[in-house]
Amino acid sequence: MSLTTRETALYEQVWDLPAYATHAPGTVYLPVLQAHVPAGARVLDAGTGSGKGAVALADAGYDVIQCDLTDTGLVEAARSLPFVKACLWKSLLAQGLPRVDAVYCTDVLEHLPTQFTMLAVRHLLDVARQGLLLSVSTVPDAFGAWVGTALHQTVQPFVWWRDALREVGVVQDARDLVGDAVFWVTPR
Repeated sequence: MSLTTRETALYEQVWDLPAYATHAPGTVYLPVLQAHVPAGARVLDAGTGSGKGAVALADAGYDVIQCDLTDTGLVEAARSLPFVKACLWKSLLAQGLPRVDAVYCTDVLEHLPTQFTMLAVRHLLDVARQGLLLSVSTVPDAFGAWVGTALHQTVQPFVWWRDALREVGVVQDARDLVGDAVFWVTPR
């Protein structure tokens, strides 16, 4: 079984946990995106999860497309927005995603195996004309115990993320929020 297939099955199982869907970091960082990208822009919500962040983006006036390994967790309001099943560590363009003005990726990268994190960032930057907003948890998750494996596979401190991101893009803004790290990264 491929890693992509295993990860898809894991997150289909995770989305069956009612408490998992209550946390929606995608709604928290909208003001950060608004500081960099005007309403009306086309935004990819990468690793959309429940889609609550995508709905907040659409309500704020963005033209939103969602992608994730599975649409299992999407809330009803997000189901009306465009969605593409996609794996972030594979070429997004080859998976049928269009170029967009910006990518919004919150609480996602720490879920990837460490060796795929910066590969995913490269693919996200490949589709982003203006930049990429990232929020990354820097602490272990609490839900892995319910499914028998840690969901946060790449738990690293702020400095690790900042320095790794500098290798693949231009870090324009970097904030250590103690437990979360937030970055605005532009293509080279």
